[in-house]
Amino acid sequence: MQQYYLEKATINDSGFFYQVKKTVLKSYIEQIWGWDEDFQIQFHQQNFHVDETCIIKINEIAVGTVEIKEDEYKIFISSLYLLPQYQNKGIGSSIIQQLIAKATKENKRVELEVLKINTEAQKLYKKLGFVLTERDDTKYFMYKDCSK
Repeated sequence: MQQYYLEKATINDSGFFYQVKKTVLKSYIEQIWGWDEDFQIQFHQQNFHVDETCIIKINEIAVGTVEIKEDEYKIFISSLYLLPQYQNKGIGSSIIQQLIAKATKENKRVELEVLKINTEAQKLYKKLGFVLTERDDTKYFMYKDCSK
């Protein structure tokens, strides 16, 4: 696995976050709802949380993004997107395993949502010990209880 690091996002990273999300999710969104660029840009502008987002980098090159929401009971992985050429290289698994270790230490759960048609991501999450439950018509809710 290539060595990566996380760097806190700034407001200037908003465009990169949007482009990575579009690259990773567009085909799924097209299949489910259809892709409306104006809607997606507006949705992104309303939902980009710079304070909860990190840029994933390898050798100073931005290769993906991760957004994490945390409270006293859980760590919620709101998004984890890697550009296609950096997928299936252990980076996403490593980030999730680090969050699981943190949750275990802090007696929390790790939670996430995944599109039902994104079966590859579901396989990864199941392999990492996440339990899958129904969320709605398009998504599953998954969690790993790391509390003692």
